[in-house]
Amino acid sequence: MKKLLSCSIIALSVLASAGVSQAADLISPDPYIPLQAPNFSWTGFYAGAQGGYYHANVEGVAGSQSSGSLGGYAGYNYQFANQFVLGAEADYNAAFGTYGGFGYELSSFGSLRARLGYAMDRTLIYATGGLGIMDFKNNGGGGNPGVEYGFAIGAGAEYMFTDNISVKAEYLYMNFQDTFEDVGAPAGVSTDIHNLRVGAAYHF
Repeated sequence: MKKLLSCSIIALSVLASAGVSQAADLISPDPYIPLQAPNFSWTGFYAGAQGGYYHANVEGVAGSQSSGSLGGYAGYNYQFANQFVLGAEADYNAAFGTYGGFGYELSSFGSLRARLGYAMDRTLIYATGGLGIMDFKNNGGGGNPGVEYGFAIGAGAEYMFTDNISVKAEYLYMNFQDTFEDVGAPAGVSTDIHNLRVGAAYHF
């Protein structure tokens, strides 16, 4: 009886060990390889708000305009399997401050740009470029310069704090050729805008 009981205990132990081993094999074919969570994807629509500092200069005009800017932006990203991210973004910003020694004042500026970046999980580093837009208003000069169009280029970095909230820091340079022709300026007068801004966006 004791021998039978001992054999039964040994047999149950072997069966239990085999069962645990098979269950472990079902969970992971190699228990020494840690399971990894899937990488974050930047694909999708987003919209946000931004603020920053800008410097505007009109060629050949004494003085310049430098102050704060406040605006919004929206866009779409698509992330490829190789971690590159391609997207499009539009933004528009109110410009504060006055232009010293000039009869017109920058009131707003914006852009419509493509973005190309590389994602390192929740961090995105990118370059951007496209159409630049600015609007000067009358500040003692004659007539209304109206909306001007040029180009915009820049670069930035963005980080996802959660699956839906990101923050970014970005520099954008805009150049506009043949500006102020509507108010009698000669051809070849250019306007430059440098804008350093930070923003936060919600990703849908």
